Amino acid sequence: MRASRASVPAGVCVGVATLGVIGSVAVGWGSTPTYQSILYALHTLTITTIGGLIAVRHPSSPVGWILTGFGAFDAVGSFLGVYGHRASTEGWPGGPLAEWIGFGSWSPVVLMWILTLLLIPTGRLPGPRWRMVAYAGCAGTALYMAAWLLDPGTGGNFVSGVNPYARPGPQWVVMAAVGGVLMTLALAGSVASLIVRYRRAGPVERLQLKWVALAGLDIAVLAPVCIAFWSRSPFVQALTPVVVIIASLCLGAAVLWYRLFDVDLIVNRTVVYLALSMLLAAAYGGTVIVLGAVLGGQSSWTVAGGTLIAAVVFRPLRRRVQDVVDRRFARDRYSASVRIDVFLDRLRAGTEQPERIEDLLRDVLHDPTLRVLLLLPASHEYSDVRGRPAAIDPDRAAVGLDRDGLADVVVEYGPTNDPAHETAVRLAVERSRLALEIARLGVDLNRQLAELDRSRARIAGAADDERRRIQRDLHDGAQQRLVTVGISLRAAEARMRKAGLTAVADRLDTAVADLAATIEELRNLTHKLPPTQLDAGIGAAFRELAGRAPLPVTVEVPVERLDRHLEAAAYFVGCEGLTNVIKHARASTATLSAVRQNGHLVVTVADDGNGGAAARPGSGLAGLADRVQAAGGRLMVRSDATGTRLTAELPCA
Repeated sequence: MRASRASVPAGVCVGVATLGVIGSVAVGWGSTPTYQSILYALHTLTITTIGGLIAVRHPSSPVGWILTGFGAFDAVGSFLGVYGHRASTEGWPGGPLAEWIGFGSWSPVVLMWILTLLLIPTGRLPGPRWRMVAYAGCAGTALYMAAWLLDPGTGGNFVSGVNPYARPGPQWVVMAAVGGVLMTLALAGSVASLIVRYRRAGPVERLQLKWVALAGLDIAVLAPVCIAFWSRSPFVQALTPVVVIIASLCLGAAVLWYRLFDVDLIVNRTVVYLALSMLLAAAYGGTVIVLGAVLGGQSSWTVAGGTLIAAVVFRPLRRRVQDVVDRRFARDRYSASVRIDVFLDRLRAGTEQPERIEDLLRDVLHDPTLRVLLLLPASHEYSDVRGRPAAIDPDRAAVGLDRDGLADVVVEYGPTNDPAHETAVRLAVERSRLALEIARLGVDLNRQLAELDRSRARIAGAADDERRRIQRDLHDGAQQRLVTVGISLRAAEARMRKAGLTAVADRLDTAVADLAATIEELRNLTHKLPPTQLDAGIGAAFRELAGRAPLPVTVEVPVERLDRHLEAAAYFVGCEGLTNVIKHARASTATLSAVRQNGHLVVTVADDGNGGAAARPGSGLAGLADRVQAAGGRLMVRSDATGTRLTAELPCA
């Protein structure tokens, strides 16, 4: 049957039930407590409406039709029972018949629960053999209902005190006993079918059955209380329809809304608070009894003492009960929570790295494909926990930690149809929020520091390029012109001396001497710039430095060419180190080397001088240390009486 066609009979059942409960409340107004009438009306409407929704959404499943059909039948039976009672009292027509029909209308409701539990959530029996349970339920209901309606011993339930349609005979007692046994066995069998179905079910059906189990937990815990105290407490009489309403909503959720709420959490909390309530009641009662025995009878002190003890033990007792329930019924979730808490404690103590949270989540959730993506505040782009750029995969399931409408952290996990796994991922991610936030901020800080290093390296490289340009301009331009001018002046000086103009020739000689000094200053200035020999590599530049030194210098350099900016940084280390050796060390020999080791270019300047070198603020070594750090490296100075060793480690691919 299609949904559009199923809506007609489902709507008829809901309409009949609505009219029935309205009639029951109206006719019985004043004869029964108003709150009881309204609650029982809501109970009937809830069952019928949920059954109608299931019938419309899943018209091929008998579950919806059973609920809505029996709900409408119960509404009509309740109306007839209320009408019959009022009619027999007031003398209205049809009173005994209506009272008799309403009197027996409750029995089929048990059959409704038997069939529903057998068929929910798929609408099919767990197997062919389970038909016997359904047959037993039908037979038991028929026998019990017949005995209930025809037994003369039930006359006390009628206004007249006599069952108007009773038939004498001992067979009714036997039929009632047999029918009751069959209904009890059928109800137990329907519950057992849920256990069998759960063991065979897939993840989605298991989630649905957990909702059914929640309904069963509701009935199993509260129904005995309602039966035991029905005649003693109006509150219990009002609680009975509430129990059935909750159970009906759970059945509707099992078929229609099983993904809407976290049923595991609801079941967990239900068990915890029921157990906690019983333990607190026991603690309160025990305290009252002990204090009553000590103080001699009931008093305000005994009540206050019991209340105080219950309040004191509430939090630790709840924590203990929660741990026991989690360890027993949610072992994986409990284990994951414990491991995450241990990780967070180590993170606070500084003995754990925040980026390892991804490995931990993969381990506790048994998902090696899980991936943590972090939104970096500086760039507003996502990266992984190691700082590498990453993009969200729209085809994967994900859980996000939002702030201000934007997901700061996204955790992608493997494709799964298991809602329980989705819940486990979400809870684990929420519990790991602190570690994830620290990892996000740490990755962002590291990326900014790396970008700062790259920026400093670019600035240092640009400065080196500018120095090389200035050197070429000075060498090819100003120095050459000054040398040309000096040659011209010397020629003019010679002519003046031949002409006997000695005074003029002496002035020209002085000018030429000043010009020579200027050229020498320019040469000293360009000596501090990267030499043109760097065009041929760091080896040529180091050999040029060693050739101009006034002491023997051993040179060791790599054969292959390196990055130009790396070679420039290495040259300045060698140049500054060798200059310090010449000026201050009083050394007899020196060593100048550049060796590749473990991804670094290690530049060393060593001598056998008197030591005493240090990178003091404002000194040449301090400036050299800044230059090396700008290139991403580090500078080390070891200087003592045996000599000085200057070492720079520069990163190179």
